Amino acid sequence: MSSPRRPRGSLQDPIAMGWKVERGNKDYFAELASKAGMSGAALFDLMVENLELDDRGLPTWLPRDDSKGQLPIDKP
Repeated sequence: MSSPRRPRGSLQDPIAMGWKVERGNKDYFAELASKAGMSGAALFDLMVENLELDDRGLPTWLPRDDSKGQLPIDKP
């Protein structure tokens, strides 16, 4: 059985991503896409289009670094 594909010509400006990622994460993502009945690329696009952003314009699950611009102070 082949993996799900998008309809031919459905992408406006397709590009191949040449990122190197951890194999386990790639396999997990492919598994999620398969369970959803879509390709990994389609799941990626849908995920990016639906990211919830905070007031910084970053994903809400990304930790805040509230110490920017402050010197570290050692506590006794």
